Parts: sequence; structure tokens; C-alpha cells
Amino acid sequence: MPTVDERPRVQQCYGLTVIAAATHAGEAATLVRRLKYGGCTAAVGPLADAMARLAPPADVVTWVPASRGRRRDRGFDQAELLARAMARRLGLRARRLLRRTDNRPQTARSREGRLQGPDLKAVRRRQVAGLRVLLVDDVVTTGSTLSRAAAVLEDLGAGDVVGLVATRSGSI
Repeated sequence: MPTVDERPRVQQCYGLTVIAAATHAGEAATLVRRLKYGGCTAAVGPLADAMARLAPPADVVTWVPASRGRRRDRGFDQAELLARAMARRLGLRARRLLRRTDNRPQTARSREGRLQGPDLKAVRRRQVAGLRVLLVDDVVTTGSTLSRAAAVLEDLGAGDVVGLVATRSGSI
């Protein structure tokens, strides 16, 4: 992983513990942008390596799903790729636990809209009762998306949810 910010940042966002492998700047941000906007899936490896090194103990890995339109445009969901790669490195299962019910990407929203987060629902009431869940995303900006996703997982009975992201914006 690039050495933009060797100090991972652990913080609370809306009551959720969030761990970021790097700040969203320099080489780390370049890797995330290449993955998200350039279709460069080779960026998954170094990002997942850095994230896996920071992962707390967990039972299952899941991700914040991209909007249907973004997934269609990219041909993949970058958070899913990161989650599955990380899970392999950790010897854990990656499971789709969430689905997005709106098609509006966070980047297209106003700050107020971002703070509300996307509309997320549980996938078929999967059994997560008491499980420690790693919730993966590529970038955390306000923390509202991760918070919204964690709330859905907690409603399913997840024992502990920790957000783990490749990069964090400087604002959190």
C-alpha cells in the first residue's frame, strides 16, 4: 500500500468504529480512483492487503453495495471486490448481507443528502445474530453510509460491526 499516511486512523463515526488504511490522498487515493473510475481491478490487491493487516477479529466480511447504476457502469462493485479479497486473506467468508434500494450514488448528493446515507436493506434476513461483522467500503467521507449499513446489520442481530475502508477523507 502506498505510504501516504502510514498511521491508520481509527475513529468513531455515528457510534461506529471505522478503521481506514490510509488518508484519501496521494498514491492511496490514486489506487482507489483507478479502481472506481478506471476499471483497474489490479488495485484491489494492494488495497485489500493494507486493509487486511488492520482488520480486527471477525466472523464474516460484507460490504456497502454500490448503486445498481454504478455497478452496471463499472462492471463490478468495488467494495465487493475489496471485501472478497480481504476475506480470502483473512480466511473468512464474504457474504452479501445488504442490498441498495436506491440508485443514486453518494457522489451525486448534496452534503445533506450524503449525511442521510443511501437506502439499504438486509438481503433475505441472513443469519448474523451475534456475529462480528467487518463492513467494507472503499472510502469514508462523512461516515453516514457506513453508519446506515451498520444499523441494518445491527437490526439483523449482528453482535459487533466495525467499518474497514481503504481510505478516509481528511474531513473525518
